[in-house]
Amino acid sequence: MWRKMTPQFLLIFYSGAIQMAFSEYRKSSMADLKVIFNVKVLKNWNLFEGFKPSGRDYQTLQTTVKKMNSRIKLSKSDNEATRGSLLVSHILWKASDVYDLGIFFEPQVDISQEETPDLPYQLNGKYDCALSLDDVDFISPIISVVEVKKSNLSEGLGQCLAEMYATLKKFKQNKVYGIITDGEVWEFFLLENAILYVDENNYYLSNVSDIVDRVGYIAERFKNGASIVHQTNNPSSW
Repeated sequence: MWRKMTPQFLLIFYSGAIQMAFSEYRKSSMADLKVIFNVKVLKNWNLFEGFKPSGRDYQTLQTTVKKMNSRIKLSKSDNEATRGSLLVSHILWKASDVYDLGIFFEPQVDISQEETPDLPYQLNGKYDCALSLDDVDFISPIISVVEVKKSNLSEGLGQCLAEMYATLKKFKQNKVYGIITDGEVWEFFLLENAILYVDENNYYLSNVSDIVDRVGYIAERFKNGASIVHQTNNPSSW
C-alpha cells in the first residue's frame, strides 16, 4: 500500500483500487459533492412532521452535559475529540438506551468498486459514530454521526454525505439519516432517492430532549417502515 498527495485529497492505493477515506470528503465543495454522489440537495425540509416530545425526564443528562460543556470551555483541550468523547457520546448513549438502539464508535466500513461503480474512488474508512436498529451487530444503521470543530458544521457535510451514501450501498437500504454536530449544535439530514434533505431547524445542547427524542422519532419510523420526508412551505435547493 502506498499513499500519494493530490492537490485536493489524500488517496490510498491498495490492490489496484483507488480508495478515499470518508473524512477526505470534508475538502469537497457542495458543487463537487452533488456531482460525485449524483444527488440533489434540498434545504428547509421538515423531517420531523408530527413530532411529539416523549415527556421523559432528561434532567440528569441535561445537568451533566451542561457541566461538561462549561469545563470544556475553560480547558485547553476544547477540541473536536474532547467534545465528541464527552458531549456527543453522552447524548447518543442516552438515546441508544432509551430507544433500544445499537451504538458504534468508529466502525470500519469498506465499499468495493463493484458496489459503487459510478464513484471516482473506492469508499472506505471509519464513521465517527453510528446508531443501528441492531444493538449487538453493526447492521441496519439508521443514523451516521459526524463530529466537527466548534461552530463549523458545514465542514462535516462532505464526510456525512459520503458515510450516508456508503450506508445505502453497503447495507442495501433505501434511506439513512445523518447528524453533524460540534457538541452544542446538532443538524439532521436524510438521504433518500438520490436527494439529500436538510432539516429546517438545528437543535441545541441546551435542550437535550430535542435531540434524544428526535433520534427516537427516526428509530420508530424505521421500525415501522413509515415515510419520513415532509416538505415545508419554503423548500429550496442548494
